Amino acid sequence: MTTEKLNLPDNYLLWLDSLEAEAYAEFEEREWEIASREELQELLEIDDFEVAYIDQANLYVKLIQDITGDSHTMDDEGNRIPFSLIGTWLTIGYDNEDLLCVDPADNFAVWGFYPNEGGDVEKLANNLDDFLEGLELLE
Repeated sequence: MTTEKLNLPDNYLLWLDSLEAEAYAEFEEREWEIASREELQELLEIDDFEVAYIDQANLYVKLIQDITGDSHTMDDEGNRIPFSLIGTWLTIGYDNEDLLCVDPADNFAVWGFYPNEGGDVEKLANNLDDFLEGLELLE
């Protein structure tokens, strides 16, 4: 697969390139598998749809909206978060069925997106730099 320009900050991509093939990181007592640059571009099949790993939040939002008819979800503080916003997030990792995402429109704030919990979300860090400072790479 050709390497496309990923809409992620250069410092994050450099950090990503420095990791081993499979990287696991703990952030606030939660373990995430971090996708490599190549994995971010790999195609996944989800409910008979194909989507690039990095774009899977958009597909999950569409699937949740089709099933529920909802236009928004709630974050961990009780704020309404529109699915149209979550659909623009980029997925950079996962834990079980939960997605680790960044919001390019909000200084790459880092979010947990939980499609199997109705699409609930939780803000984990204000930006990728804060996220990287607060994580511990696991062996």
